[in-house]
Amino acid sequence: MALYVIPGTVVAPGQASAEHIVQMQVVLVDLDGGDIAAKRAHLVRHLGPPSLEVASGGVTPEGQAKLHLYWRLTEPATGEDLATVCRLRHAIAVKVGGDPAFRSAHQPIRVAGSVHAKGGQPRLVAILSSGGADRDLTEFAEAVLAMPPLAGVGSEVAPDPAEDPLDFNGAGRGEVTELFAQVVREGGADGLTRFEALSRIIGYWIRRCQDGFVTAAQAWQEIQDYNAARISPPWPEDRLRQEAERLWRRAEASHPGTGAGEPDQAVAEGDGPGDDGPLPVGFTEDALAAAFSAQHGEDWRHVAVWGAWLTWTGTRWEREGTLRAFDLARHVCRAAANRANNARVRTKLSQAATVAAVERLARADRRHATTAEVWDRDPWLLNTPAGVVDLRSGALAPHDRALCMTKITTAAPRGDCPAWLAFLAQVTGGDAELQAYLRRVVGYALTGVTTEHALFFLYGTGANGKSVFLNTLTALLGDYATVAPMDMFMATSGERHPTDMAGLRGARIVTSIETEQGSRWAESKLKALTGGDRITARFMRQDFFEFTPQFKLLVAGNHKPAIRNVDEAMRRRLHMVPFTVTIPPARRDKRLPERLLAERDGILAWAIEGCLEWQRVGLRPPATVLAATDEYFEAEDALGRWIEECCERGSQHSEATAALYASWKAWAEASGEFVGSIKRFSQTLSARGFSPHRTSAQRCFIGLRLRANTTHSEIEMEF
Repeated sequence: MALYVIPGTVVAPGQASAEHIVQMQVVLVDLDGGDIAAKRAHLVRHLGPPSLEVASGGVTPEGQAKLHLYWRLTEPATGEDLATVCRLRHAIAVKVGGDPAFRSAHQPIRVAGSVHAKGGQPRLVAILSSGGADRDLTEFAEAVLAMPPLAGVGSEVAPDPAEDPLDFNGAGRGEVTELFAQVVREGGADGLTRFEALSRIIGYWIRRCQDGFVTAAQAWQEIQDYNAARISPPWPEDRLRQEAERLWRRAEASHPGTGAGEPDQAVAEGDGPGDDGPLPVGFTEDALAAAFSAQHGEDWRHVAVWGAWLTWTGTRWEREGTLRAFDLARHVCRAAANRANNARVRTKLSQAATVAAVERLARADRRHATTAEVWDRDPWLLNTPAGVVDLRSGALAPHDRALCMTKITTAAPRGDCPAWLAFLAQVTGGDAELQAYLRRVVGYALTGVTTEHALFFLYGTGANGKSVFLNTLTALLGDYATVAPMDMFMATSGERHPTDMAGLRGARIVTSIETEQGSRWAESKLKALTGGDRITARFMRQDFFEFTPQFKLLVAGNHKPAIRNVDEAMRRRLHMVPFTVTIPPARRDKRLPERLLAERDGILAWAIEGCLEWQRVGLRPPATVLAATDEYFEAEDALGRWIEECCERGSQHSEATAALYASWKAWAEASGEFVGSIKRFSQTLSARGFSPHRTSAQRCFIGLRLRANTTHSEIEMEF
């Protein structure tokens, strides 16, 4: 069945006249004829993608589906803004040849999900797409204003410039300001009549007067000057005055109390009623934005791709999350309103739309606008409450806004840390080499360089200090440390949202605690995260940006995640750090985390010494770490165990790929290992140095063969 609604909110059910509509939150256009695709493309190019696109069910004679396009507003339009929405709907329709009926607020439209049954052939009214960004009414009106008419599309109805506060380029007649330089002769010899030109010029100066930019006397003088200079022959003054008074009265009736006055009053009194004189240019949104930047240009920056302001605190650039920049813009507008003499201008300067426009314009000011790449870009600097540490030397320098640092630790490097050293001695079982290695690991993690391409996995069965170790580092590193969910590094069935990665920008340490039994590393993701390649991410509802990772991954767990592809890349990256000393209940100190944090300054100084040592000798993992890592990979290397049990190596040996895969498949299934495809199996053998070869009869691998006394059935029977 056909179903229609009015795209707005009415006072009460059953009321559907224009005067009953109190809210509208969409601007829409009905494209019901002509080249629909060209019209849609024109609108998207100039206004942006619609929030909702609906196939209305109708079809043009040329076979194109008729469309309803909706642009959702950031907040419902009410009061006088309702008229603006209606004018926008009409102007869009006029500029692209849409249905002009939607200038009426109460014009109904088909509902998606209903049925279009005209012509005897039912068609579903269907949603084609949704999800475009919400639009600010003022910004959207500016976009409509700037949008040129679609070439070849006529205009049956154009907005009357004398009653419409928005100049929509005359909906196809060109900018009104173009008339300032054009001579208009009688009889329409120049494409428009003298009446049309003067009506538009009068409307223009009425609006300028209503907005407080000129007085009524100045507006009337401009109208007279234009008539004398550009109208050929000029209108007699009495006729010009009669037309100006008519349009002026209509404007005053539409916008009472604006102080527009009338031309005769202006000539007699010198100023319109309620107008205290010409308004300074400093009250425009652009001028107010310039005033904002003059006051706050030193301490405020804006990053467009983050959609965020940053403010200088004296020690770092802090991301602002309380709309403080908007509040500062409001103070600028409020101060301007207090200086204004015109009541209408004071009201306009106090509106949220004006404040928002000033804040938006300020974002683009070169004193504020920055790119994401400039922030936290020096990987060798560490910001602390005491100053900026150069990790190449350990030297401390004063804070500097020019360094563009958004992160800061909670500790300043000074003093010693006896409780921390005692804790390390306890959890390592007194292993001095392991303690020194941990200091080098933490020192390396202070930097933003990732040359080691390492992942550190702290494992142990519980009550062994690994969580206390990581939690203490996370606390003292402050903004430089991030805690990530474990499934970010584990193989899962779905993709994680790119906003998860955005939170890792600028971090030096990313920790994750508690692996689940049966979990498996997401190997390709780990290689990407530790390889130093740039990462693409975005914050919620913001544009994508790229950053070079600076973080080191430190993961702790009681269970070792499985790994499918034991290759050289993973062997090179993974450091298995044993925390195998279980602290007996009688010796567990519940206040240990608190006591360690009391030494955070000394722990940071200890870590900086570790950084300097790492630069001299590298990570240099001790024998315990190397042995634990080798043991882990040996246990996880299912393919390696199959080769040892079922194959013989030799440069003269060869075996058919199909036979090798059949043997592997039987062995893996019996052992409970992942089988994979024959393609993956072949790639893994190649990566291990076995050479693929193809004869006229079959594919084979050179360098190994199946053991003569091992058959597939025997392999299955062994288990």
